[in-house]
Amino acid sequence: MSNFDKEIKNRSEKMISLFKTFINQELKKLPVPPFTKWANGKIIKAEYGLMELEFDVRPEMGNPTNLLHGGIQCALMDDVIGIATVTLGLKGFPITIDFHIDYLGKVKVGEKIRVTSEIIREGKNIIHANAEIRDLKNNLISTGNSNMLKTQFIPDYVKATDKI
Repeated sequence: MSNFDKEIKNRSEKMISLFKTFINQELKKLPVPPFTKWANGKIIKAEYGLMELEFDVRPEMGNPTNLLHGGIQCALMDDVIGIATVTLGLKGFPITIDFHIDYLGKVKVGEKIRVTSEIIREGKNIIHANAEIRDLKNNLISTGNSNMLKTQFIPDYVKATDKI
């Protein structure tokens, strides 16, 4: 294993371990990006290339029919996919270059949802991931898939992790 591969593996293991310490804690209390703080999910599961978070569907997440807004569904899936990419141990920040969503069910304001994301393929430049939203009865609400471009931008969490 090259030094580069060891660096990535080490960073990945640190991030997964850190995420596991946050299981069932509100993310708004942690040093996370503003949208992640606003969404305020709780990590349920953290593994290499896999994240599952639970969210309360609050009134400001609803549409006029008191259902979870489609734009919020997209944003939550994109955010959880982004969190899953952190488990890969990459140095550069991947940015979403496309996103496809299928809205298949509904969930009311006041209910809880689980958003799961899984990295399907990590190529040299592009990462492909799937996500889904389910209610707590396991009914499928929506699915999404995304391609992300690896960049050279080094986010603060990588800089902090590399110092440990």
